[in-house]
Order: sequence, then C-alpha cells, then structure tokens
Amino acid sequence: MAAARIRSAPDDDLQYRYQTVKANGKTLATPAKAIDPAKIHPGAQISPKAEFVNEMYAEVSQDSLDDALAGGHALERRLLSKKERFRNCDERMSLCFLEVRTDGIPNQKEIEFVTDQAYARSDMTPLPMLSNFAWRVTDVKRSGGKTGRVPNYSKFRLVARYLRDSIKAIQQLNKKPIMGYVPDYRLYYEDLVKLYQDCGINTFYYDAHLSSPVTLAASLRAFMRELDKNGMLENSLIHMINPGHGGAARDSEVIPASDSEVIPARDVLGFGLGIDVLGERHMRRPPGPRAIESMRRNQDNRRRLFDRDSYGYLRTCDMERIRIFYPKDSWIDMAQILAGGGRPDPKMQNTFNSEQLALEGARLRRRLARSEGMLEYVDGK
Repeated sequence: MAAARIRSAPDDDLQYRYQTVKANGKTLATPAKAIDPAKIHPGAQISPKAEFVNEMYAEVSQDSLDDALAGGHALERRLLSKKERFRNCDERMSLCFLEVRTDGIPNQKEIEFVTDQAYARSDMTPLPMLSNFAWRVTDVKRSGGKTGRVPNYSKFRLVARYLRDSIKAIQQLNKKPIMGYVPDYRLYYEDLVKLYQDCGINTFYYDAHLSSPVTLAASLRAFMRELDKNGMLENSLIHMINPGHGGAARDSEVIPASDSEVIPARDVLGFGLGIDVLGERHMRRPPGPRAIESMRRNQDNRRRLFDRDSYGYLRTCDMERIRIFYPKDSWIDMAQILAGGGRPDPKMQNTFNSEQLALEGARLRRRLARSEGMLEYVDGK
C-alpha cells in the first residue's frame, strides 16, 4: 500500500480544495494546519475547534546512525519523547519528518533504520529527506570570477535511487500510505513525479526551505502541472514544511511601525496556491544585522500575531491594541500573550498563531464544503 484514499472538491476559481484523506484508520480534512507540539507552549490551551495534524521533525546524523546500528537507542528515545507530546493522536493524523544529514547516500541498513523510524511514528510515512538537496545534485561552476552551481543528472540519479530504495524498504510489511519528498528544485519535478507514480504514491511533502508559498507560486504550479500531466493532481495531497511568513523581517527594517502595524501573511495564502496542509518551520535562519538592530530599536518588530480577518500579522507591543484585536474564539489566555511586553515568549506567540491558522483552515473547509466561492472571500482580505 502506497496511496491514500482521497476525495477532492476543488474551488472553481482558485487552487483551494476541500479534501478528505483516509489513512491508517483516520480521516484528515483539508485545508489544514499542521502543528509541531515541540513548538507549542506547554501551559497553553488550544481551541478544540482548531483541528490540526500532529507533525514532528528530527535530524539524523551519521553519528546517530552509527550508534543505532551498533545497538544504541538514543535517537529512538528522542523520537519517542517527541511523539509523546502529540495531542489527541488517536484521532488526529501524525507525521514524522526525518532529515538525514550525512555526506554520502545512506546504505541499505541505514535506509531501513530511518524508514522504520518514520513508519513507526506516522499515519502516512514521509520518505526521509536528504540534507542539502541542491548541493547533492549539482556541481560547482566558476566563470568570470563568479561561482555558481549547475545541475548534474548523474548525481540526481543517485538521489532517485535512494528514494526508490526507501520506498522499497517501507513497502515490506507496509499498511500505510507513503509521502513522497519534493524539494524546491523544479528541474527534477518531471522525474520525481514519474518515480512516485510508478510506485503508486499520491501524497507529497514540499520543502519550502523558508520561502513563502507566495514566493514559490510558480514552482508550486510547475509541480502541480506535472501531477496533472500524469493524471495525479485530483487525487493528491500536498503538505508544505518550512514555509516562510514572507518578507516581514525586511519590511520591518524599512517601514515605520506606525505605517505597517499589519504585515501581509504570505503563509496562509498557500492554501490558495495548491497547498493542502500548511506545516511547521523546522529550519532556522538567523536574522541579519539590520533586522537585529531594527528589533533593538523598535520592540514592535518582535511581535507577530496572526489576524484571520485581514490575513496579516499584527506587529505591535501596544497592550491596548492587542486587547482590541484579540479574537474571542482563542482559548489562549490573553494575559499569556501580553506577558513579557516587548519580549514575547516565542513558543506562546507560535501557539497563538498556530491556533488561529488552524481555525482559519476550519473556516476554509466550511466554505469549500458548501461550495461557496473563494475568490470573493480572499479579495476581501
């Protein structure tokens, strides 16, 4: 078994679609938000109406693999600890994303180990990704004093073989759908889609690498076009991990807070660009010197609260403004958000935003289920 059972009802004007996805005895309705419990404040309650997918992520180093194959259990204990934080996992879908951070391609024993870990902790098994995908499938090119990278198809074939070997390892004793890995590298979309089609895979996770869905709109379209070309788009699921919010950090450096209290939220717009599940950001990109200085000079730049009505992130530390804005359906105590003043707790802020994005996913599902047009709804944001 490699495919999930999917029913899909797309919007007439935009790429929004209402889906039911059945896997491992559970049902997922989309559009949906995925939440990593490790990024949720343990003292916060989330609205029960904020249905979401449980998502976890872990890096797997060569040392971890060597230890595990020698009989150690450190990595497995770390993954179990993450899985134990999942909320209502008897009913909600759970996904375990693993990133293999080795210089070379994992051997067969290593492939079997990492795929077993992903399988044991997922309702749909994501293929473990290889770190630095672009580096693995390109060569360095120097010309005119500049250095760049050019595609190397021979290197890509090694990665494709790793993916096939991973699928083969999962298929032994498999009772769950498999999720194909899709990097932000459109040159190989045709080959990847054909590989996954040959293996019967119809669910995918797209690594945005901290770019916003809006930035990746053309790349997403290219991937979806390949799915459509092969008759796979209607019955497919696309989950995005590592999405960026958009250019908020850059905006905050050049626009006074009084003129940009609400910054456009470019992550939530991914639902209208073909993304069915909006996942978490697991990568970190340290802020640049200008952004650090901007946050030091203006404490408002530390605050980001998602506003479902405007599809923006409220950027203010003004407690009265937050009280006026604060949504009535949030189960998170406003005092927890206000605590810290100009230095908000990152986990508490992320918990609030995750809850509100999940509630927006529920609102979108209701509209799509009733066949209410999405174009007018989004235009009103």
